Amino acid sequence: MDQRDQTVQWGVTTDDDRRSAGWQLPLSLRCLPALAMALLIGLGATACRAGAVSTAEPATATTIPTATTIPTATDAAVVASAAPTGSSMPPGGAGAGGPGSLTVDITSPIAVAGHASTAVSCQSTARRYVESGTTTVNGRTVSQSVRVIGYNGPGSYPAVITVSVVAPESGRYAIDAVPATVDITSAGGSMSFSTSTTAGPTLAGSITWACSG
Repeated sequence: MDQRDQTVQWGVTTDDDRRSAGWQLPLSLRCLPALAMALLIGLGATACRAGAVSTAEPATATTIPTATTIPTATDAAVVASAAPTGSSMPPGGAGAGGPGSLTVDITSPIAVAGHASTAVSCQSTARRYVESGTTTVNGRTVSQSVRVIGYNGPGSYPAVITVSVVAPESGRYAIDAVPATVDITSAGGSMSFSTSTTAGPTLAGSITWACSG
């Protein structure tokens, strides 16, 4: 028995037997080269796409300008109507001599003239106007007050006034609750007077007041 017969006898198939019987590789093994080629092609395509994405310029955000709101006449009217309204009976404010000041011009019985800043109280309530202030001018102390009944805003009114002047060299001169006409403005007021004092001499002159704020 030769080698070929021995192989057949033990159930072992030789190459010649495979060719003679038409034997072929299994399908999974025959497809391996094609699968390997497809895998290589797929990896190459993926790398190409990644390179294309990395080289592309990033998109930039576009800023859309917003419109500017321009106030209209209607808006201004609404703001004006919302503002608080003042009193119909204005008190005094900053007078000609500046807020909180007295301008004095006394001609008799002694001469006292000048302007000085001082606290000047001006109040207007229930149709009454009351003002008072004291200052020192040329070393003389001047005090004055005004009371008006029936006050209804700036204008000329009959009033009751009080004025006193104290001079170190000659003493005190005063008029108390004397009728006079006063001019009242939204900032202060003024008055003129010429009346005998309790001591006898006539106290004459004029005073302008500017109400404190």
